[in-house]
Amino acid sequence: MNINEKDYYKIIDYLHFNQLDIDKSFFPKVIGNGQSNPTFLIQDKNLQFKVLRMQPTGDLVRGAHRVDREFLVLKALRDKDFIVPKPVFLCEDSSIIGRQFYVMEFVDGDIFDNPFVKEKSKADKNNIYKSLAESLGRLHSFDADNLNLPFKKNHGFMKRNLSLWYNQIFNEKNKPDKDIERVFRSIVADLPDHGDLSLLHGDYKLDNVVIDNNNNCLAILDWELSSFGEPLADISFQMINWLIPSGVLYGIGEDWEKQGIPSASKFLSWYEGSYGKNIDITSLRNACIFSLIKLFCILKGIENRINQGNAFSDDAELKAKAAPAIKDVLMNAFELNPRDIIIT
Repeated sequence: MNINEKDYYKIIDYLHFNQLDIDKSFFPKVIGNGQSNPTFLIQDKNLQFKVLRMQPTGDLVRGAHRVDREFLVLKALRDKDFIVPKPVFLCEDSSIIGRQFYVMEFVDGDIFDNPFVKEKSKADKNNIYKSLAESLGRLHSFDADNLNLPFKKNHGFMKRNLSLWYNQIFNEKNKPDKDIERVFRSIVADLPDHGDLSLLHGDYKLDNVVIDNNNNCLAILDWELSSFGEPLADISFQMINWLIPSGVLYGIGEDWEKQGIPSASKFLSWYEGSYGKNIDITSLRNACIFSLIKLFCILKGIENRINQGNAFSDDAELKAKAAPAIKDVLMNAFELNPRDIIIT
């Protein structure tokens, strides 16, 4: 993934016009391993690093790649002293380079894409996962009405969101198999029509968080899928890591204890303590099925972008190939007793 040189100089000129001077001699460096929005390290005239994020080229899935939405979330959460990078400038004028982009501060720290964080001791891993859980709980504890965000606050988010992803990925040309369709029809009927509303991250996981030297969360990244909805959507996306086998995406599976990772039940208890509410196990089970179906759809979406020639990650094919394994996890989880979803 590289940035077009002409586009980059158009960006520099536009930022200069808006009182942000970028060092032209420092050509952008790709950072991150995300599948979605191309992200680059740039440098200003004071030799301070900044981060440039932009929409990808090609046809965009409805509701995805919302860098404008991400920028607004960063601004609102910075106002609450929450751990996010400082937003600097948003360009919503797609006529500049054909797509939207924004600039934010660069937060220096560690990002771990291996869920077992093998560089760390057991005590350090415990602290990282504790901070990861408590940071999510704190996010969900914010009063939705006190966040300065122009997003809709409609109940039934999980139902709408899952239906949106499912119907975007599966259609007359790309039909799901009967098992996926059966589970989708069943779980979408069981998801809540009403419930607590919080600001959701939408893709909350370890490799979207910067960790500091004390093994605490320093900054949470990648807010393009953020919205108001049921907190279960975010916490379940963490819980499924203990269901997904080790070696598949960011799965922890049955190796958590051997690798010095806290149990799913411990993670949940840390989250509940920070959030200030207990989570109903049956509702969490349904939310885990929601997250597994959604993850399956995301992987199929990556596969579609590969076929269109606009997948922006070196490991896109590897992630797309994980779809069959995620389907197996989904089908197994669908048959489990709700209490067996949470690994203790």
